[in-house]
Amino acid sequence: MTGLDPTATTGSGPTVSVIVVTWNSEEVIQGCIDSLLDTLDAREWELIVIDNASTDGTLAVVRSLQRGATVIANATNVGLAAANNQGLDAATGSLLLICNPDVIFKPDSVTALAAVMDRHPRAGWVVPRLVYEDGTLQTSAGDLPSLTETLLGRQLSRRRQSGSCTGFWWDGWAHDEERTIGRGHESAYLVRRSAIDDVGPQDPRYVLDWEGLDWTDRFRRAGWEIWLAPGAEVVHLGGNSIRQVPFRSTVSAHRGMYLFFSSRRPPAWKPALAVAFTLRASVKLALTAVGIPLYQRAYRNQQKGAPTQEMPRSRRIS
Repeated sequence: MTGLDPTATTGSGPTVSVIVVTWNSEEVIQGCIDSLLDTLDAREWELIVIDNASTDGTLAVVRSLQRGATVIANATNVGLAAANNQGLDAATGSLLLICNPDVIFKPDSVTALAAVMDRHPRAGWVVPRLVYEDGTLQTSAGDLPSLTETLLGRQLSRRRQSGSCTGFWWDGWAHDEERTIGRGHESAYLVRRSAIDDVGPQDPRYVLDWEGLDWTDRFRRAGWEIWLAPGAEVVHLGGNSIRQVPFRSTVSAHRGMYLFFSSRRPPAWKPALAVAFTLRASVKLALTAVGIPLYQRAYRNQQKGAPTQEMPRSRRIS
């Protein structure tokens, strides 16, 4: 397996800067960092943790690490995009790995992400092949959503497009091909510093959700490509923050939808978009209030016919 190239650094900084935003992540952050310690050489990376005013023991866990980390402890929850930007400002690497605290990196996964970026000069963003804790494949590739697909929701899109590499999410695809995609899941992704310099940081108006879609669209408009690295496998435990605040996360997601589409439509569209997404959010909030598990329905999609075990070594990228 090819190691990360130390000559790719900017200045004297590490090759990879790992940026993790936490909020009440005590139960999962240790596993995430342990997997990074097992995967990356200490000389090739730095860890930056931005904590959004956790009230549990998250900061104590991070500060107890023998490896050490740059810790930015916010007094208030500034939102995901703004916290990611704090990490971008503090990072010194030429490659930046942005991830949730609820992911576990399998051996060589970061090396495989970097290898794909190495092979494709216009790759600005590379995502891994995601699996759940039991090995079931999680869809991590799709297209930038249309307004119609967003309003109808993932469940209907899944029924209409299952097994094809088109649409909102490419459900049913085995994620076994190194290729460009429309967008990737944002639980873990590698970005190129020069691409960020080109398109700018994330939009801090996105508090939770849709910040990655907005950034992806800006990357693509600037001519940067989004790639899937099938040889990079990452376990996504899923929903650590969202499950803690289901009502707030629903409101935030729909606010993100409105920001995304209203900024890409004429001003005259804004009132109609506001009404449409308010109504959609109201339905989601009502369903959540009566106990319908929307998170599990949206994200825990079982892939019929898709591989559930680790890819054979012959399919891995080295």
